[in-house]
Amino acid sequence: MASPPSPSAPAAWVPYQRFSDLLFVSVAGHLAFAVFFGLFCAQPWIGLSLGLSSAMVGVLFPLMRSSVAATKVRVIAHAALFANMLLVMVSLIWMGQKPEASVWWLVWWPMFVAHVLGWRDGVAWVPVTLLAAAGMWWHELNPVLQPHMDARELPMPLLQIGFLLIGCGVGLVVRRAYEGYQRDIGRQQATIRAQQLELTEHTAHLEDMLQALQQANLERTRLFAQLSHEVRTPLNGVLGFAQLLGQTPLSETQSRHLAQINQCGDTLLQMVNEVLDFSRMEERTTRVEQVPFDLLRVTQEAMDMVLPVALAKGVTLHLERDLGEGAEVDMVGDPLRIKQVMLNLLANAVKFTPAGEVTLRCRMEAPSWLHIEVQDCGIGVPSSALPHLFEPFCEASDRTIASHGGSGLGLAICKRLVDAMGGRIGASSQPGLGSLFWFEVPVAMSAPAT
Repeated sequence: MASPPSPSAPAAWVPYQRFSDLLFVSVAGHLAFAVFFGLFCAQPWIGLSLGLSSAMVGVLFPLMRSSVAATKVRVIAHAALFANMLLVMVSLIWMGQKPEASVWWLVWWPMFVAHVLGWRDGVAWVPVTLLAAAGMWWHELNPVLQPHMDARELPMPLLQIGFLLIGCGVGLVVRRAYEGYQRDIGRQQATIRAQQLELTEHTAHLEDMLQALQQANLERTRLFAQLSHEVRTPLNGVLGFAQLLGQTPLSETQSRHLAQINQCGDTLLQMVNEVLDFSRMEERTTRVEQVPFDLLRVTQEAMDMVLPVALAKGVTLHLERDLGEGAEVDMVGDPLRIKQVMLNLLANAVKFTPAGEVTLRCRMEAPSWLHIEVQDCGIGVPSSALPHLFEPFCEASDRTIASHGGSGLGLAICKRLVDAMGGRIGASSQPGLGSLFWFEVPVAMSAPAT
């Protein structure tokens, strides 16, 4: 079932609603003069004219509370007030009022329009009022309407009292509206102060929660680091005794079982080392060294460390270097961190490549940026997982851990190390066609010592 249409907002000018009391003042004044001249002065035409002018003002009551568009309301309101002014001018002429006395009544229209419709509308009525006054003077010289009364018959004291009462009514309405605005401002300021106080308390509560969370996270990190350190010591002992056991005479079955023990132990040791590295980086900022190093030696060491696993799987390792004219000079950077990232990417590439080759490329992207790529022809990574690939314990890591083992922290550690060195890291991949992981870090070039 379709939902009912929302009700249209009223077209009234909300900021000026308090000045709607001016409508009552104007309508009451017009009706009082209409009754006075129509009944007590026996001038029905003047009473009718003033009654119609009162109706022109009264039409603003329903108009400004209707659902008519605001622009149409403004046009109709100006037309009604203009007709109201013309009828009052006709009534003044029929009363026999001279221009020097009647033009004073025209002062109310710009003031009335400014308060009811807006100050811009009131300014627009200033020239209209001046033209109306000029019209009164012109009619004095070129009469079109004939007066129904002699000016000497007019009850001037009553007219003056009416003028003063209307002025007092306008002043009271304006003052009442001003005080209403002041009360609203006071209430809004009190509400704002209360909201600010509540927001301050809420912020303080959130800061306390954040500090508690950070402290709990720090304690968790310390616990992981301690557990990893405590586990690594007996694990190294187990692997050491397994190596000693391998040097004794063993049957073929025992040799296979021992190989499985060594493989599982190496995997477990790698996981413990990753958890320990990650916990250390969580606990404190990674310190980056700036020392001269030989890139060829660093890359060769990283490849040598993964070579046994690659040979066991039948994976071929390739090294490509394109360092340009500066190939013979040393680089200044953090060789340990660069090798650690390189080693993690190479180990992952070999791990996820059943057969084929893994290529390590090194080149200079700019005079001071070292770009390193590791490309494999393995299982690849889904495109949906690429944006979260370097986050710890992401969904892709969970699937990888379930199918291939590991801690799911290797790529997260790589990103933190590269970020600490002020570099960038990324990856591109197609499922089934392999992956390309790259990182680049700023380095300086230093001539070797002679």
